[in-house]
Amino acid sequence: MEDEKQKRYGAKTGEDTAISARNFSVYYGNFHAVKNVNMDFVRGKVTAIIGPSGCGKSTFLRCINRMNDLVDGCRTEGSLQLDGIDIYHKRMDVAELRRRIGMVFQRPNPFPKSIYENVAYGPRLKGGLSKDELDAIVETSLKRAALWDEVKDRLASSALGMSGGQQQRLCIARALAIKPEVLLMDEPCSALDPKSTSRIEDLMGELSGEYTIAVVTHNMQQAARVSDFTAFFYEGNLVEYGATDKLFTNPAHKATNDYITGRFG
Repeated sequence: MEDEKQKRYGAKTGEDTAISARNFSVYYGNFHAVKNVNMDFVRGKVTAIIGPSGCGKSTFLRCINRMNDLVDGCRTEGSLQLDGIDIYHKRMDVAELRRRIGMVFQRPNPFPKSIYENVAYGPRLKGGLSKDELDAIVETSLKRAALWDEVKDRLASSALGMSGGQQQRLCIARALAIKPEVLLMDEPCSALDPKSTSRIEDLMGELSGEYTIAVVTHNMQQAARVSDFTAFFYEGNLVEYGATDKLFTNPAHKATNDYITGRFG
C-alpha cells in the first residue's frame, strides 16, 4: 500500500518528517505571498511560525490543510507533502486531509450548539457510532483539552455561553475528536486573557509528542516557551528555521535577530 501511495503521489521525505515543503509558493493573483519555502515539520514536535503582519505565515499555515482552496485567485506551486503524499495532488481527498489535519483559528468559533454537540459533530458526521461511543469521544476530547472538569455538568448548555478561553479549548477538543495527526493553530491565544493563554500553552505541551503541532504567533515569548522549532518569515520568505533555543539565542541572520529583539515588526 505504501509503495502504491509513493507511485501515485511521490517519494517519502523521511520517517521523522510529518510535513515537508519544497520550493513551495503561494500566489493571490499576481501577488507572490509565500516564496519558495523549503522546510520540514518534525513529527510529534511543536513548530512556531513567527514574523511581522503580512509576512505570509498564516497563508502558509492554511495551505497545509488547503483552507486556501476557499480563496478566489489563490494558487500554489512546488511541493507540500503530508507523510510523503502531495497535499495538492488531484487525487487528494480534501475532506480526509482536513480530518488528518485539524485547525484552531485566531478567534474561538464554536458552533451555535451545545458543548456536547460541538465535540460530537465531527465523529457523528462519519457515522456508525453508538451513543456510548460518542459519549466516550466527547469525554476523552474534553479531558485532553483540559476542559472536562469545568463543563461535565453542563454538556447540554450552549457553547456560546462559555468564556473566550473555554471556547478556544472547546475548539481544540472539537479538532481532537476526529483524531487528527497534525494540529494547526493560527494565533490561538491572541484574543485571550493571560490566564487562558497560559492554559492553551500548557495544553500544547501536553499534546506534543502525540500530535505534530504548527502554531502561528506574534508573541516571541510564547514561541520560545511552547515550541521545539521556530520558522521566521519575512516578506513571504522563510528567512530562518531551526531549533527554537538556537534561533532565539544565536540567530544566523541579521533580520531574525532584528525581529526577535524588537527592532521591527
